[in-house]
Amino acid sequence: MSKQFRIWESVQLHETVKSCIELRFKLEQICIEQQKQLAELPDSLMPSELLYMIVASNEAMYNKLLEQNLLKTLNPTTNLNIH
Repeated sequence: MSKQFRIWESVQLHETVKSCIELRFKLEQICIEQQKQLAELPDSLMPSELLYMIVASNEAMYNKLLEQNLLKTLNPTTNLNIH
């Protein structure tokens, strides 16, 4: 079995994925408003298309960590077994 991330690491990962989700949403919103593809948006420090791929993959990895129960959270887990 894999070892879980510690609480403080999990909090940092959660904050990072939260920022990624906000950034992904903003990029999608700009594309809709300007009726452009990601590749057509102006670059910041990196191409917008690359930035989108980074934040989308970060979000996917975070969700996988949650699925594999590798993140410790302060939320109690629910027992789905009915006795």
